[in-house]
Amino acid sequence: MSNVSGQDPNVSRIPCMASISRMIFAVVSVCVLALLAGCVMHETYGDNAVPESELAVVEGYWRYQFLYDEELHIVSVDGKREGGRSGWPYAYSVSLPSGKHWLQFAILRNSGKIAMCAFEWTFEAQHRYKLQRLHHDQFLLAHPTSSLFAASISIEVTAPAKPVQNVSTPTVCGKGPMCRQNSDCSPNYSCQFDVSFDFGICKPRDR
Repeated sequence: MSNVSGQDPNVSRIPCMASISRMIFAVVSVCVLALLAGCVMHETYGDNAVPESELAVVEGYWRYQFLYDEELHIVSVDGKREGGRSGWPYAYSVSLPSGKHWLQFAILRNSGKIAMCAFEWTFEAQHRYKLQRLHHDQFLLAHPTSSLFAASISIEVTAPAKPVQNVSTPTVCGKGPMCRQNSDCSPNYSCQFDVSFDFGICKPRDR
């Protein structure tokens, strides 16, 4: 049967397909936002009375790698954990008072934790520190050759009216929570050190 109007029927389908695509995108966006709302996305450490102008912000990342997605989330600041209030033990970003602090972060792949690391840095107020990439010499990060190993983390530093800086600092990584003293660990765990590293790892207490 010929097309009496003389118009290509495929032309009328294009707006319809575009509308369907927009609907699908909107639904997916709502689902993602709902998922993120259930996670601990940002935490503030230190005295709540400290003005925002005296705080520094540290951010993790999410990126898609070949066959998996990789995330870096912040676990604790100076051994203190503010996360977990909504069931998610990590934060995507944190605000903290200026000064020297040690941070613990976790590397996740497809939402599964594969490593935990810690580093110390002197943070400046009104600066934003974007954690960029973990550098290590392990063949497989998920299966390190030792319980603790040395690595480094690259950081992008931004501040008002200042050029972007890219810096790197040493980190200590392992399979379990990092610590500097027993109080940094969960009950029935103690902070066990290797003299070669500035941080220890939380392990079950000897019975």
